[in-house]
Amino acid sequence: MKHKFWIVDRFRFRITGKDPQRFVSFAAARGIRLAGLRREKTGITALAFGADHAALTALAVEGGWQLSLVRRRGPGRLLEALLARPGLAVGGILFLMLLHFLTAFVWMIDFGTLEPQAQDRMRELLAGCGITEGACMSRENLQTAQTLALQQSDIFGWITLNFTDGCLWIESTPAEYQAIREDPPLQPLYAKEAGTILAVQTQSGFAAVSPGQSVEKGQLLVDVVRLDRDGKEILQGASGKILARIEKTYTAFQPRQNTQTFLSGQYFVETQYMILGHTFLQKATPLPEGALVQTDWEPLQLGRLRLPASRCQKTAWLREEETLTYTEETAAALAKRACRAQLFAEFPDAEIQTQQSKIEPTPEGCSCTITYRFYANIASAQP
Repeated sequence: MKHKFWIVDRFRFRITGKDPQRFVSFAAARGIRLAGLRREKTGITALAFGADHAALTALAVEGGWQLSLVRRRGPGRLLEALLARPGLAVGGILFLMLLHFLTAFVWMIDFGTLEPQAQDRMRELLAGCGITEGACMSRENLQTAQTLALQQSDIFGWITLNFTDGCLWIESTPAEYQAIREDPPLQPLYAKEAGTILAVQTQSGFAAVSPGQSVEKGQLLVDVVRLDRDGKEILQGASGKILARIEKTYTAFQPRQNTQTFLSGQYFVETQYMILGHTFLQKATPLPEGALVQTDWEPLQLGRLRLPASRCQKTAWLREEETLTYTEETAAALAKRACRAQLFAEFPDAEIQTQQSKIEPTPEGCSCTITYRFYANIASAQP
């Protein structure tokens, strides 16, 4: 039995025969609404609702007219085809159910305006929460990832994660830093090295030295207390710079032989796939301990079509130790560099004026002694 669903359609028909105008009059008399009437050489065409199809057909049979279908529009024909082939209807329902099921998995991660470095950090964070392309998304995982992301205050100022129809949207703003000026502590400043004062640049506190004065190591430079005219104490935290001319000697020794660790060029690769919430290892070789491990995540695509799957590739680069033997010139240069590193570690703002070097090579290595004359800030909270 062929099902008809004319009631949900509209159709245009052609009526031919003797005096087709009478057909239109009889249809109007029976309450059948017609529209778009057009007179043709062979008859009349008109638009009607599908619910009136049976009545119009019966009227044509009674009056001896011929009624033919010109065009039919609406979902009725599709419904008839589905009922004629129930497999299509069942397949359509199963497809919709499968589509709804697949939207619970991550098909794509949109990082928005994040910089590449921030994207790498964010992907590592998401992977730690079990969120990658191909993973099944849950509200708990999403909330955990957002909480951890908000704790990354060095990168994100504000961030929100939204999951809709298989797409994870990440919206964020970069972290902004605002310097907060705090009152200096009630702690005097002392000279961390002997020298001659060149400039006194106090921001707070009471200077105890003046330019041109020679000071010893540990001498008071800026005090936090003084007496007013009435003999009452005035307290003020100490801060600022005391620039001085300093002369100091540093010594360093560089052995002729030095053992260093470097990448050998050999590596092991472990690849795993995340597909619809399941992880599959392509190669389950244990990664060696002590290796430099690099992790790369890649969403999988079929042409331009993104898939709910991703690939994680871990590359373990092996390290080896090698003993290097330096020449006398190289060992001396490294010893000089070590002396300079000691200077700037102690006085980061040092401006070197002159230096005198003394190199003493030995069979075991090279000793270097350098006397620097330089300008630097000698103020320190530690006496």
